[in-house]
Amino acid sequence: MDTARITEAFATWRARHVRPAWKPLTDDRGSSLSQFGGQPSSEPGTWPACGQCGSPMRLLLQLDLENLPAEFNGRLPDGLMQLFYCSVDDGRCDTWAPFSGAQEIVFSPKGRPPPAATPVTPLKLAPIQAWRRFEDTPDPEEHGSLGVHYEYDYEAKRVHVTCDDPRIRLQNLDMALNVAECVSAAALGDKLGGWPYWIQGVEYPKCTECGTVMNLLVQIDSDDHLPYMFGDRGCAHLTYCPNHPRIMAFGWACG
Repeated sequence: MDTARITEAFATWRARHVRPAWKPLTDDRGSSLSQFGGQPSSEPGTWPACGQCGSPMRLLLQLDLENLPAEFNGRLPDGLMQLFYCSVDDGRCDTWAPFSGAQEIVFSPKGRPPPAATPVTPLKLAPIQAWRRFEDTPDPEEHGSLGVHYEYDYEAKRVHVTCDDPRIRLQNLDMALNVAECVSAAALGDKLGGWPYWIQGVEYPKCTECGTVMNLLVQIDSDDHLPYMFGDRGCAHLTYCPNHPRIMAFGWACG
């Protein structure tokens, strides 16, 4: 069986689990309240400092929450969301860990003047002018919780895959076909919504208020729209609680 036939066999399963997602479209020639990097367009109040090393933080992302795609129903607050991150990130601060204090999410009303001065050199500004919709599918790390299971014979280099609903059983497949990725894979790169791309396994944070598993708001990949690498080509996720949307978390993992 080839990769196309494996993919076709799971078409019904994928259709049940597809999520809308949006790729950011940036253009340096325009302006926007949603942006990667740069200076915040609205004063965040007291400039955020890393809770571990005390260094001033740097803006990674600003989102105009009221002007996200209409289909993205995240029950988010009004105004601007500003994601700040430790500007040192030399391995001594737990920048990878959600709620570690090495990141801070600020909600700033529109209409405030920009800060008169900032204590740290900003990352390159990339204004987000539009969002391009696409359909995203689950990362292989989440297949098991969604009813798709793999049994590997590493000595023979074969894999068997089964699906609970609809009932599917494919046996004796060549491991070199990357069967799990043929079933479905989450999109790499920066995106709004969709499914997270996991590097070290599923790591959804839980809300500090109610313990609910948090939803993906934005995925920020290393060196995509933001000229920054998380560890060794890591992938970062900004998540929010569906019950308490002002509670957000930021974390990343690398290989």
